[in-house]
Amino acid sequence: MPVSTIRFRLFLVLLLLGFGARAQNRLLEGQVVDQVSQAPVPFATLGIPNQPLGSVADAQGNFRFAVPAAIADTARLIVSCIGYESAPVAGLSFRGGRQRVALRPAPVSLGGVTVRAGRVKTKTFGRTGAATFMTAGLYTEPDLVRDELAKEQGTIIRLDQECLLRDVNLHVAFNRFRWVRFRLNLYSVTDGRPDQPLLTQDVTFTVAQPRGWVKVDLSPYHILLRGHRQVAVTLQWLQSEAVPGTPKAFALSAIPTPGQRILFRDKSQDRWREVRPGQLSLYLTADSYADSGPAKDAPAAAPEYVLPDSLKYLQFLENPPPGQVATRRYGDSLAAGHYVAVRGARLYYEQYGQGAPLLLLHGNGQSIAAFHRQIGELARHFRVIAVDTRAHGKSRDTTTGALSYDLFAADIHQLLGALQLGKVNILGWSDGGNTALTLALAHPESVNRMVIMGANLFPTAQALAPGVLEDFRRQLQTRSARPDTAAQTQTRLLHLLLEEPRLAFTDLHAITAPTLVLAGQYDVVRDAHTRAIAQHIAGAQLVVFADASHNAPQEIPLRFNQTVLDFLRQP
Repeated sequence: MPVSTIRFRLFLVLLLLGFGARAQNRLLEGQVVDQVSQAPVPFATLGIPNQPLGSVADAQGNFRFAVPAAIADTARLIVSCIGYESAPVAGLSFRGGRQRVALRPAPVSLGGVTVRAGRVKTKTFGRTGAATFMTAGLYTEPDLVRDELAKEQGTIIRLDQECLLRDVNLHVAFNRFRWVRFRLNLYSVTDGRPDQPLLTQDVTFTVAQPRGWVKVDLSPYHILLRGHRQVAVTLQWLQSEAVPGTPKAFALSAIPTPGQRILFRDKSQDRWREVRPGQLSLYLTADSYADSGPAKDAPAAAPEYVLPDSLKYLQFLENPPPGQVATRRYGDSLAAGHYVAVRGARLYYEQYGQGAPLLLLHGNGQSIAAFHRQIGELARHFRVIAVDTRAHGKSRDTTTGALSYDLFAADIHQLLGALQLGKVNILGWSDGGNTALTLALAHPESVNRMVIMGANLFPTAQALAPGVLEDFRRQLQTRSARPDTAAQTQTRLLHLLLEEPRLAFTDLHAITAPTLVLAGQYDVVRDAHTRAIAQHIAGAQLVVFADASHNAPQEIPLRFNQTVLDFLRQP
């Protein structure tokens, strides 16, 4: 079927779905104003308690968004803005058309800062590193059916007893919008979650730069925090302007850190959720007027550290809508799962689809589930064999020695022999790409075509983004002292990241399999290193995905899958 015909039919399907969505939703619109002055209240938030439903008013206080018709009449809408008392609005009132919502200015209790000579010290609180091993996607554009304004994302930061805030700093991994306006929110923390708002003035700012550190000056707001040993610092999406013809994308840099978590909610009245371990590259600078001893109510360090797994990190973006459940659980399937014994281990694998064999190799700390956005599409064209590497997922490892890509490649070679497979196609992501390269060098007779995403040849600052190796070393110090089996496995995996692979660019000259080299524009693997890998493999093709990171298979699955399929189906 011609591509144009497919696109036209897809357009008709989407159009019909759009009409159906409009028919099942009720449009709520109106304006938020100051009850005293009757002036518009810019960027007021609107939300239904404990629901991912709501919006943000524009700079003139106007709002327009949809909610399911089934709950429109019974819904209780909460309208709020910093500096005002929140106001409830009955959903039933919108049957009369556009509504005018008046907010009463909140009384403000002014406090002073007592400067005690010799006791003030300027300090930073939070994460100052800018490595992009993980990225925290946070972008939105409104439409009449699905308005995703008011998304909020942040982290908990420990403070001293008395702090006067100077600035807040955040690291943008990538920004493809012309500009984005955010609101800074600060909350007290109860039971590890944001509780009461602490700001009395609305702090908004605009980000226009494509990447890098953004500093927001807080000195004009005179924000003094007393008695809060920890606060939740969040950013709320208010407004944006996209660049025509450019994919919409915005993400903050993050890193998996034990004892830390990334907080998020879709709307201003939605429930808070979290991803752990994870920490945004976000910090506060403040003048501290008190001691900086450990917080009595600070959360204890996480008992377990799970190595970076893009699926686990991005899973909150993949949660099905309320009332729906996932139809398939990749990586834990009774129907599709099998085991094969290899030297010192039992490898777990799952098979899907028919056709030429396609082997999927995940990254360090991941599992088969990391490919949950690839398996279904790829299985329409290939016999997909997705494998949990030794010491990962459901695969069993009875050894205790050092892990290596040579060992992983030997495991895969035994797996292919046990399944009586000849040459196979391979898709390897991150460490899976390193294993694929090692297999192609050791057993070229086993590899037909090969796709590697975010692979590297050696773990040095010349290959990896700044801060990554330092983070791994810190994690290794934390884990290596623990005697339990889980910590020992994590220590072995961290050693692998710090010590392997040990390849040279000239080694790649021996690879004869047609190869596609992939990476994200903001990958943890340096761009020059990725390009050199492609240059040293004869005939290799290179694709660097714009607006994506090391987690491109999760961030841009449609583009990623199509790129892989186009290459694998070449004659």
